Amino acid sequence: MKAVLTIKRKLGRCRQRGQSLVEFALVAPILILLFMGMFDFGWILHQQIQMDNATRQGARRGAVGETNTVIIAKIMESCTFPVNTEDITIEIRDPAGNVLSDNNDRTPDNLIYVAIVREDVQLITPLGAFIEGLTTINLHSEAEFMIE
Repeated sequence: MKAVLTIKRKLGRCRQRGQSLVEFALVAPILILLFMGMFDFGWILHQQIQMDNATRQGARRGAVGETNTVIIAKIMESCTFPVNTEDITIEIRDPAGNVLSDNNDRTPDNLIYVAIVREDVQLITPLGAFIEGLTTINLHSEAEFMIE
């Protein structure tokens, strides 16, 4: 009788170990996808915050009279990721919001508008392989200040 109980206990442990392995095999892919999504969300949020700060700093520089070249240099310096000059828009607007033809008119009470648009932000994990159409993300940031 004692031998039968010992065999049943050993069989029960093996079954339990196998059950745990099957449960892990079912849950692991979902957890991995969840972690990849968290990493990508953090990466995209980091870049968006940097773009917001860079556009705000650039617009502030323009509001105090800096040239467009200095504004672009400050934006590129503020970001830890590469920003192309084609992605940066700098406009001077009148108080009503209409774009002025002279982009260097730093007359007080006019507005300076700075925007960065990035359409090539790559994800850092291969999450796009599992979700169709999710290989790149478009980011946009803009700031507007009154010229002093």
